[in-house]
Amino acid sequence: MDRNQYINSYIKDKYDRLGLLLPKGLKNDLMALCGDLNISANEYIKSLIVNDLQGGKSVLFSNNGHGTLDKELLDKWQIPNKYRPMIEVASYSKDDGYFVRLKDGYINDATGTRIIHVNKLSEMRLTINKSHKVNL
Repeated sequence: MDRNQYINSYIKDKYDRLGLLLPKGLKNDLMALCGDLNISANEYIKSLIVNDLQGGKSVLFSNNGHGTLDKELLDKWQIPNKYRPMIEVASYSKDDGYFVRLKDGYINDATGTRIIHVNKLSEMRLTINKSHKVNL
């Protein structure tokens, strides 16, 4: 067995392969970020997944504790009333910033997903405006 066969065999035995599709332009942003951090894209994505799945449960998609939306938080953030029915979960922490998960059937054009995760409140106000119902 030559070196390439050994490496391919090792990878096949020790790792699962997962295809990842990114919106146009996001790959360049990811590669630039990884270059700044001096790590590979695989290592970066793996660390995000491992950190999110700590405790065997996704932190990103977990409810905010009681499964209800805190209306006072949205008032404090000054989120317009027309976007409030779209929001499933909203939270804030000094370490992680502002986080909003939209309900099924809604999408945010700025992120391309149901998730909005930003560091500044001004960014949240600008980003939430790009949310709408999915047109199928």
